[in-house]
Formats: sequence, C-alpha cells, structure tokens
Amino acid sequence: MPQFQTRILEETEAPPLDLLLARLPPHCRPLLLDASDGSGSSVLVWSPDQVCEGSLRPGSGGRHGWPLADRDPVAEVEAAFAHETWHQEEDFPFPSCGWFGWFGFECGHAWEAWPWAEGDRNPLPDWSFARYRRAAVRDAQGWTRFCWAEGEGDSPSMAQETLSSWHDLLQAPNPPVSQDPPLVLQPRSKPDDFQAQVTQLRHAIAQGELFQANLSHALHSPAPSCPRSLYRSVRAQQPTRFSAYWEDDQGRSLLSWSPECFLRVNSQEICTRPIKGTAPRGRDPREDQQWAAALESSDKERAELTMIVDMARNDLGRVARPGTVRTPSVGEVEAWPTLQHRIATVRAQRDPAFGFADLLRATFPPASVTGAPKVRALQAIVELEGEPRGPYCGTLGHWLPGAERGVFSVLIRTATVAHDSLRMHVGAGIVWDSDPKREWEETLLKARYLDPEVVGVPVLAPS
Repeated sequence: MPQFQTRILEETEAPPLDLLLARLPPHCRPLLLDASDGSGSSVLVWSPDQVCEGSLRPGSGGRHGWPLADRDPVAEVEAAFAHETWHQEEDFPFPSCGWFGWFGFECGHAWEAWPWAEGDRNPLPDWSFARYRRAAVRDAQGWTRFCWAEGEGDSPSMAQETLSSWHDLLQAPNPPVSQDPPLVLQPRSKPDDFQAQVTQLRHAIAQGELFQANLSHALHSPAPSCPRSLYRSVRAQQPTRFSAYWEDDQGRSLLSWSPECFLRVNSQEICTRPIKGTAPRGRDPREDQQWAAALESSDKERAELTMIVDMARNDLGRVARPGTVRTPSVGEVEAWPTLQHRIATVRAQRDPAFGFADLLRATFPPASVTGAPKVRALQAIVELEGEPRGPYCGTLGHWLPGAERGVFSVLIRTATVAHDSLRMHVGAGIVWDSDPKREWEETLLKARYLDPEVVGVPVLAPS
C-alpha cells in the first residue's frame, strides 16, 4: 500500500500564490485553491504524477428511458487512490498535498436518471482529478510553506531536487501584464425566452410537480489571451473564500470565484453551507443595509433557502450517523463586492462506513444549484436549458486519502476557457412567486463580477 508523508521543506515569505501561478510554465496542470478573501489558507499545486479524468456518455438501458452514464466518475477517482495512505501532522495547514480536481454537473448522470442534454458539450472533460505531491501553502498571516509528499520508494535526492525547482519558481520573472481589452459577455438566451422558461417552471410548480428549480443560461465572450491574468485581475476585485483556478496540459482552463462551500469533511465531521437568495450591494452604506434587510425579510428568499436546507439535510442524512444532522444556521446575510446572499449551515457526523465516493453520490449535484425535489428539478433543468452545464454547478476541491479529509466548493461564478472562447453560466432559483423579469435581472447581476457592463442591469431600489 503506497504511503505518503507530507513534509515541509521550506517556510518563507514568498510572493502571493496567484503571482506564483502566473510564473509557472505552461502544460504543468496547475490548480489553485484560493481563499482570496483572507479567511484561511490557500494552496497552489502543479506537475501531478497521476491523472484521472474522462467524459461521460449514456449507458445502455435506464429508468424512464433516461440511461445512467457509462462510467462512475467518483468510483474511478476513488479507485485511483484506493490503496494510498497520506500522513501529515494534525495541526498542518489544510489542504496541502493530495488529490485535487473537479466534477462537472453532468457527473450526476452516473447516479440519477434524468434526460441527457442534446446541445453543444463543453470542450472540457466531465471530470478531472490528479495526484499532486508538491504544494505551496499560504496561511492567512502571509507565510508560505513549500511541501513535498514523500513516497516510500523515493530516492533520497528527490526532496532536494523538488526544493531546487521551488527556488527556481521563486526567482522566476513575472510575466508581462496582459493588454487584453475588457471582456464583453453576450447572453446566448434572449430575455423573453428565459422569462418564458420561468413561467413554465411556475406552471409546473403550481401543478405540484416540484417546489423549486435552479434555472440558468450561458454567456460567451472571446477568450482572453492569458486566462491566468484574467483570474488574477478578477480575484483582486472579487475576493471570495473558494476562489480557484485549474488548467490542463492543453491550456484549457477553469476560473472560479465561488463563495459557496459544498462539502467540508474532517474525518467524521461533515458540513455544507448552501446559498439561496440574492440582492445587489447598495450605492452607499444606508442603501446597502436596506438591501440586506429586504433580503433577510423576504418570504420568497427565505422559502427558497429553507427548501434547500431541507434537501441538504436529507443528502447528508444518507451518509451520517443517525440523529447527528444539525442546522446551526437556517440563513444569514453575507456580502461580497457586487451582491449579497443568504447562507445556511448544515452539519453531521459521517458514518465511517461511507467513504469518498459514497459522500459524492449522496450529495451531488449540490442541492442549491438543482432544486426540490432534486431529481424532478434535474429533469426540468435539462428540458428547459437544452445544453450541458459542464463544470458550472459541479464541485472542485481536495481530498486526502486515509485521513478522510477534504473541502469542495460549488462551481458557481465560474468560467471556462477553451478553443478561443470564454463561457460562463448564471442562474436563479425559481419558485411559484418568482417574477420572470426580476429573475432575468438577478442572473445578470450575478454576471457583473466578470463584466460590470454585461447588459443593462438596472439599478433597483430595495423592495
């Protein structure tokens, strides 16, 4: 059984990790988990020694004519590290080395029966995970630890060679500043079409088919010349707890500025923090408080989050010890530079009989980006949206085999860059009393983190 011991090879005042990311050479598959709001540790990994990724297709047969996928992504990732055990000190910055990657939204086809979208597929794989044995970990105080996961069969010189490559990165020149023009995002959907879809969902809700569905649409732009540079510029203006950057050896990239925690697992402790309910920031502190108060008191917004909390409790309950699911917070308002959200917290004690793959099968796709009931909402989403979401509304994070520790975000506020095109989705939770026009405007508000001039988002007054 492979054993890996994570060691700190050097502790130093290194440049910020996003700058080190910019210095890395191409084709080294970097991944940055970035607490860009300063709320915790961040980690940059690169040059993995093992990769597990792939794309899904419909399998044979299936319930209701909707076949399950021909592969199980979480089973394949779990099999890749099934015999590994990773060790690190209990108080070690977390995460550090280990397995990092993401699962796209369509991975849910491996476990739930819902229609397969017939529109254009995202040019990225459906999932991508890799084993990273070198990592730069930066804590909230600004200190950086360069880590190396030493394997049993490693030669004595490997640690020194790895440390030497780290010193090369520290001394590498900064790349030139990108001269790209501002992004111009164009919605693929027309406002009237999206609003008609909202009306269809409201009709289905009135008929008792479902209670809520998260409806999204895509926006496109020509690709930036340097996605790493775009990531850095946006993170400076839009800091979030779960910012992330991923790139493969073909130059395809995923850029995320997510505020939402999908799963945090620390041995037997599990936590999820779903988001539902959105309002803009005000033009001054007084209006800002008015928007926050309106969001907190809105029956509609509170009902949306309450339904999602109930789903999250049910999902965690599938892998939890009986009687341990708790809801410390049913919702509180948190603010970011361009908008405000209501966020809840659900915790549970994991049944040790359930491992990595079981956790994902029980909870994915995330409740906040599907709807209630989840499977009927998934069916409605595909019927209306008509195209795969790709990484959007999937999850990205880190897992440490053996220690059973991991953290995963929900891939919202996420863009992908491939084939000279940037693509992103924005969505809104639709309930019976949703106003179609305001839901369209809410989706555009969510796009402003990437393009402040994205379509004419009106300056609304708090209701």
